[in-house]
Amino acid sequence: MNERVKQRIPLILLILIIVIFVILLVINETSLFEKQKTHTFDEAVDKQVGSGTLNMKEKDGKFLKASTKDVSKAMDVNSDQDDLNHMDISEKVSLSEDEVNDILKSKGVLKGKGKAFLKAQDKYEVNVLYLISHALVETGNGKSELAKGIEDNGKKYYNFFGIGAFDENAVHTGSSFAKKQAWTSPDKAIMGGAQFVRNNYFNNKQISLYQMRWNPKEPGEHQYASDVDWDENIAWFMKHFYKNLGIKKDDINKDYYL
Repeated sequence: MNERVKQRIPLILLILIIVIFVILLVINETSLFEKQKTHTFDEAVDKQVGSGTLNMKEKDGKFLKASTKDVSKAMDVNSDQDDLNHMDISEKVSLSEDEVNDILKSKGVLKGKGKAFLKAQDKYEVNVLYLISHALVETGNGKSELAKGIEDNGKKYYNFFGIGAFDENAVHTGSSFAKKQAWTSPDKAIMGGAQFVRNNYFNNKQISLYQMRWNPKEPGEHQYASDVDWDENIAWFMKHFYKNLGIKKDDINKDYYL
C-alpha cells in the first residue's frame, strides 16, 4: 500500500466517524422534534376549549370565561407580541445580587430578595429573570395580600407564584397550599416556587412560558394557569428586563404544531 495512503487512513476514518455522528444526531433530533408535534393548531384550539379546561380572561379587574376567539388569539404563535414566551427558561442567567436587587428595589415584600432568587436559580436551574417576572405578575409587584403573607395561628405563609391559588378564591387556596409546603418566609416561598416549576414543568419538558400555559403536546392538560394572557404577561416583564440589562435571549422555539 502506498505510504501516503497509509498516512491518510486515520484522517479518513475520523472524517467518516464525524459524518456518521452528524447524520445520527440529525435523525435523532428530527425524530424528537417530530414527536413533540402532535396536533395542528386548529386541533389544539378545539381541544383547549372543549376539554373542560378553564380558560379565563381579565376584564375590568375581573376574570371572565374566555371565548374561543380569545383562546385562539392567545395561542397564536405568530402574533405580533415579543417571543420571550417561547424562550427556554430552564437556563440560568448570569446576574449579580446587586443587579437583581436593583430590579426589586420598589417591589414590596420582594425588595432585597436578590440573594434568594439567585439561590433558587442556582439550585433548580430556573431563569432568575423569569422567576422574578412570574412573581411580579402573581403578586401585583410584590404588594398583593397573598404576597404580604397570610397569618394562621401566629404564623405567616407566603406564595409568590400563584401555586394552588384558584381564581375564584385565590387568597384562601393559595395560602392553604403555602401552609402545606411550610412556606413561612419569603425566602422559602421563592425557593419552593422554583422547585415546583422545575419538578412539575421543566422536568415534563414544558420549558417555555407558552409550553407551561398551553402544553401544545397535550392541549388542555397539565397547564400552569387559567388566564389566557398569563404567558404574555410574564413575558412583558422579561422583555423589559432583558432590554435594560442588555442580555441576549436563549433558544426560541415556536414550532409546536403540525
